[in-house]
Amino acid sequence: MNRILFACMVMLGFTACTDDFEAINTDPNSPVAVPSSYLITQSERALVDRILGEGFAGVGTFGSHYIQHLSQTQYTDVTRYDDIRTSFYGFYNGGLVDMEKVIELNTDEATKGPISASGPNANQIALAKIIQSWAFLSMTDFWGDIPYSEALKGVENLNPAYDTQEMIYRGVVAELTAAGDMIIDGAVAGDIIFNGDMQLARKFANSLILRAATRVSDVAPDLGNEWASLAVSRGLLESNADQINLSYIGGGEFANNTFYTDFLTRTDYAISEPLVDFMAAQNDPRIPVYAQPTAASVAAGTNEYVGMIYGVTESEAGGIPVADISYPGLAFVGINAPAVLMTYAEVLFNRAEAAQRGWIDGDAGTLYAEAIAASMNQFGITDADAITAYTEQDDVAYDSDNFEQLIGEQKWVSLFMQGMEAWSEWRRLGYPELTPSTEAILINTIPTRRGYPDNEFSLNNANYLEALQRQFGTDEDKLDQRVWWDVD
Repeated sequence: MNRILFACMVMLGFTACTDDFEAINTDPNSPVAVPSSYLITQSERALVDRILGEGFAGVGTFGSHYIQHLSQTQYTDVTRYDDIRTSFYGFYNGGLVDMEKVIELNTDEATKGPISASGPNANQIALAKIIQSWAFLSMTDFWGDIPYSEALKGVENLNPAYDTQEMIYRGVVAELTAAGDMIIDGAVAGDIIFNGDMQLARKFANSLILRAATRVSDVAPDLGNEWASLAVSRGLLESNADQINLSYIGGGEFANNTFYTDFLTRTDYAISEPLVDFMAAQNDPRIPVYAQPTAASVAAGTNEYVGMIYGVTESEAGGIPVADISYPGLAFVGINAPAVLMTYAEVLFNRAEAAQRGWIDGDAGTLYAEAIAASMNQFGITDADAITAYTEQDDVAYDSDNFEQLIGEQKWVSLFMQGMEAWSEWRRLGYPELTPSTEAILINTIPTRRGYPDNEFSLNNANYLEALQRQFGTDEDKLDQRVWWDVD
């Protein structure tokens, strides 16, 4: 209701006409135009919360639990794969449509002049397209085929067709390229991801193209080659200073939702045993950053890190004292901890893989080691000798004959608390080797997608069934079906 009211205010602000009585009918204390900066802030916050949020806040929780970064301590439903469907309506009706409105206001001749108070029209459009593209990539990786080209049309199309994931990927890369080319000098107000730095937004757009390139490496390697070369030629994130975050400030509605909703007042999610054990076996110095020591060990005067057993029954999970397990570190769940959209380490891992495949110039082993170092540095670990010792271990040192496993394992560690991206990369690369829940409910393998909303069966039936048949050759919507790029 608030969004509808807000939209009405925007339209009234730009269409109200006072004819010859403008001077006496304009209240200087009641603005007739609502800045688009409000929509930009609202959209960025909404999409980040939905894509990266854990627990009740968003869909990132499925990725973080499916690839066993986190484990449940009480209600073990997600780790036991107990349901199929997740709604995507909130994406379309929330942040995506808000950004579509930003594009419309900056394109329409009747509104583009006044709305430029929030920044150059071209830059507002470019920013909106970049954020929409990031969201659409995350969504299609989550569900598979989704409405894209016919989405966000409002009452003009209440039954949008589902585009193939390949077409969505192609469309997104084209949008990111066009958006980057639109950018001119001038900041955009209300931007809480890039803080108005449009050159950083452009580098993010190009780095997303590189992410897309590596994602299609198995299903469309020629396309991956083309996109990787394109991305590198246009300029990528260059250091940890370029990390793409949404920064939270203070408390209340501007706080990190994950901190408030799931980690401050509740003890539902702990760091998982598989992750802690994997990191401990490699003497990983990031463990004290990723995890808090158990309360029992702190009380005893020692700091011990113990992961929660994964995917067990609620009775078994409930029998483990919360004081005996570790919870995510404050770097991730502190009140001002940022939500991370992309790290420099990810870009380096993607460059290493692209170089190994012969798509771009560069030494894959060097880029791989730099990626690990960037991840260490990101969390304040800067001892060069310690980092080198880590990367030179037998089970970490780069081997071109085994690059998918090595990159897959180290990327899995580095993407902690970036559930959506970590899940996608685990599905694509297949590493590390994870054991599914022994108490699984619906399927006996780790889920490879989420099902569509229940209401699509009744509200958009023909398009819904067509999408299922096209992708999976069945009318069934299941957790163990594979999206386009996830090939055996």
